[in-house]
Amino acid sequence: MNKVNSAIVKFTGLSIFALLFLISSGYSSQVYGQAMMATDLSLEGAIFRGIESNYGIRTARLGVVASEINNSWGAAGAMPTLSSTIIANTAVSDQTENPTSFIQDKLETDGISGGLNVNWTLFNGMGMFASKSRLELLESQSEGQVALIIENTVQAIDLAYHNTLVQIQLLQVLTESMELSRDRLNEILWSEEYGAAGTFDRLQFENAILADSAAWLQQGVAVRASIRNLNRLMGDDENVDWIFTSKLIAPPRVQEYSSILASVLSNNVNISNAILSNKISHQEVKQSQAFLYPVLGLTASFSDATSQYSAGDIQGSGRTINTSALLTLNFNLFNGGATKRAIALARIQEEISLIDEENIRNQVSSLTKDAYERYILSSKVYDINVKASRNASISLSIAEASYKNSVINVLDYRLLEVALQRARVKELQSLLVWREAYIELQKLTGALRGPIKSF
Repeated sequence: MNKVNSAIVKFTGLSIFALLFLISSGYSSQVYGQAMMATDLSLEGAIFRGIESNYGIRTARLGVVASEINNSWGAAGAMPTLSSTIIANTAVSDQTENPTSFIQDKLETDGISGGLNVNWTLFNGMGMFASKSRLELLESQSEGQVALIIENTVQAIDLAYHNTLVQIQLLQVLTESMELSRDRLNEILWSEEYGAAGTFDRLQFENAILADSAAWLQQGVAVRASIRNLNRLMGDDENVDWIFTSKLIAPPRVQEYSSILASVLSNNVNISNAILSNKISHQEVKQSQAFLYPVLGLTASFSDATSQYSAGDIQGSGRTINTSALLTLNFNLFNGGATKRAIALARIQEEISLIDEENIRNQVSSLTKDAYERYILSSKVYDINVKASRNASISLSIAEASYKNSVINVLDYRLLEVALQRARVKELQSLLVWREAYIELQKLTGALRGPIKSF
């Protein structure tokens, strides 16, 4: 009977070790194969790839190019227009059978004429200058849209990159826990051969390994999901593998809230875009008011026409040159109140933009306050979790010696092992929350639009 039990013990222990071997070796071979094909990827590299590949950024940049092309004095109506015409004509009039004609012969006429026409609006109530200012503001607004998309892209990639690092660290926590349980199980199997250990302890460690193995497999799926999400944000294929070179560290300390708020109010892209919208609305009011003034225009033309004619034996040629210049002054006396209505509507739109600007300022200030408080709170929570994790590690080290000396049982040892796992999970999760609050502050202050760096 003892031989049978001994065989069962050995078989069960070998099964657990076989399971661990299959899991670890399968994962190791997968990681080794991926490492052979993967390339290094830093946080800066991930951000750069995302900015270069993001469809929204590429489209917005083309919008900026279009705004630059449209931002010209010609588009504002301040430049003259020059046109030319060339006309060639041939005419034949057969009067040989017309008894009423003075010349009863074929009349042939050939001619060519060319002309230049210039039209130039000299004054339209300063409307052209308001239009040019509006075009400049629209170009700046297009650049602001690019900046906004870049900020959102950088923020998303930063969080996705650090989330991947956290998921990898969580996988490592479970790996260390399995290795620790495996070492204890190995000691128990060795002790059972000499009758120094019981079946209960062995079963508890086997259950611990099985529970950690299931969690380890699930965490492996979470790691792959985080990498796929990062690849999507960078515009790469979802199955591309990387060697992540940036370290998972705590965010740096930030300035006092008053300094951060001042930076936000002067650099935040949403506020800047709102200010630009208000300025555009103001220029639209000026454009509407320009219709209250007369329009002074210059029209000039030059034409040169030559012709040849023949009537039987009679031939001749001629040339005509015409030059003219005309100043026109147009004043709209009444158009059914359309001008006044346009001015009133433009002023209402300007008031709306002012209200929107004030609303955005208040919203951004509120977001800044919330992000700053989250940053302070999460930094303190992280410090607490670091201490709790350190204490849990020390407690497990002490428990290891106590368990070997039979001071505590296997259940107490497992509780301390699970407590260390939970402490490490809380530590990593709080670090990610702290990072999120930090990046939100960086985004609000406009720091994410600067040169790519480790934030």
